[in-house]
Amino acid sequence: MPEGALLTSLSVAAANLLGVDGHVLFAALLGALLVSAARDRLITDTSRRLTLAKKLLLVFVTVGVGHLFEPLVLTLAPVLSRGMAAFVAAVVVIPISLKVMIWLDSLDPRELIQRWRRKG
Repeated sequence: MPEGALLTSLSVAAANLLGVDGHVLFAALLGALLVSAARDRLITDTSRRLTLAKKLLLVFVTVGVGHLFEPLVLTLAPVLSRGMAAFVAAVVVIPISLKVMIWLDSLDPRELIQRWRRKG
């Protein structure tokens, strides 16, 4: 059996074992690799670049997010295939999540409470 066929067979077997659609998993992985590569390209300061371990963690998390958010994206855009929905989820959800995390870090809880009290 050629090496490529063996690898494909193993990935299909793993996807079946995990109960995962191989197209969804592959598309989420492609989206994760795009997010990782784009993030690395956008950071010009080499001291702020991620280590290899953190890059792998980012890819792993992005694949998971792409896989988990695939049904939501599919309901919002039913013209997409499951794989395309997983790719879109991986590419869109992580950057939005990172922006929200940065925004939350910059919030001052005291100022937020004072604004609520003034409005109430």
